[in-house]
Amino acid sequence: MEYKKHIRNLLSGINPTRLLILGGENGLPERRILFGYLAYMLIGFLLLMLPISSRNPDTGWLDNLFTSVSAVSTTGLATVDIPATYSIFGQCVILLLIQIGGIGYMTMSSYIFFRISHHADYNKGLIINTSISRPHGMPVKDLVSNIIHFTFVFELLGFISFFFALKSSEVPLPGWNALFLSVSSFCTAGFSPFSDSLCSFSNNVAINLTVAVLSYAGAMGFIVITDIIYKIRKRHYSLTFTSRVIIIVTAIMTIGGTAILAFSPVMETTPDWGHRLFMSFFQTMSAMTTVGFNTVDLGALKVGPILIFSLIMFIGASPSGTGGGVKSTSVSAVWGFIVSKLGLRKKITFLGREIPHYRVETALTSILVYGFMIFLGCIVLSYCEPFPLSRILFEASSAIGTVGLSTGITSELSAAGKITIIMLMYVGRIGVITFGTALIGRLKEKKKSVQKEDLAA
Repeated sequence: MEYKKHIRNLLSGINPTRLLILGGENGLPERRILFGYLAYMLIGFLLLMLPISSRNPDTGWLDNLFTSVSAVSTTGLATVDIPATYSIFGQCVILLLIQIGGIGYMTMSSYIFFRISHHADYNKGLIINTSISRPHGMPVKDLVSNIIHFTFVFELLGFISFFFALKSSEVPLPGWNALFLSVSSFCTAGFSPFSDSLCSFSNNVAINLTVAVLSYAGAMGFIVITDIIYKIRKRHYSLTFTSRVIIIVTAIMTIGGTAILAFSPVMETTPDWGHRLFMSFFQTMSAMTTVGFNTVDLGALKVGPILIFSLIMFIGASPSGTGGGVKSTSVSAVWGFIVSKLGLRKKITFLGREIPHYRVETALTSILVYGFMIFLGCIVLSYCEPFPLSRILFEASSAIGTVGLSTGITSELSAAGKITIIMLMYVGRIGVITFGTALIGRLKEKKKSVQKEDLAA
């Protein structure tokens, strides 16, 4: 018991948040999130640069940085063949980065800190409130514990399902591959221990359904899944408004995307309509949850489906989940705003529920900034890459939406193109609102310091 007391006293004397962001101290929670993820991306980059991490000594530093950023941002885009390029140690590093990025570095560190010190830290609470949609009245400590337990339960169940499916398919190292797939699926990362993503398993129903269940659970998040479980258990329990919005938008995108892809020319090689619909569902689910696995050659998609899937990736997952995008709730708020304005109504509603103006303003800001970032990324990529604009748009949308789907151009990007995608993945992981607030806050501080210097002079 004495050693526990000593550890608690030691922890109370340090600032764990400052330690996690490599000594940086910032007043804004948004800026701490920004520097925190940057720190982990750089640590991952340094670990992947070690000789023990690589099977291929010719792997460049930019490719290692790209992989690290893609893992922490849970995107899944890769400029190299992951299983062929990285050793088991390197893949372990990638898996750890995915787990940290999926749960959130502050959520995981807070859980460890709470377990050891048994008390909440005010600064951590501010950052978690900024990065997670916390239910009203739920203590930060309880939220963090529930998210961690929720994550590991789903990943354990996914591991068991994947293990038996891979073992029955006589895949080498079924245990390791099952663990990698389970964490990558739930964290909607899209990294695969197989060189062709999941194309070799397009007919394997068990693997496809397990990926889908884990991805939906991760993308919807702890709060929505808990709400659904309560509804199943208690007949008279009513789903919260947010959960209903997320479920409805998710269902609309899933059905719409599945239908569009099923009638796409790329699926003509699959004459069986049952299999065609199943593959179309999986690919739509992959884009919408931003998990980023593919069982279809996306390079064969025509312009129409590419644009539709770019829109699905732009919308993305839910606010309390591991996925990216502008979020389904933002789209529903803006839709309610448009309908109300066209109907000349003062109140903004969706599904018969009034939406507060501040939520509409946040949603509009998020969508506009996301759109601007994609536009900016497309301009830069169009200048330095020879690919058609539709493929460039798909790649940029996939990067900032942290999806990881690609039409096959990622490995062919120039150095400038890779850096552009790295920036988009980074902004997509921390969120455009968080990124913008951190930068604007920094500019305001600089302006105040300049004004103070002018007054002192």
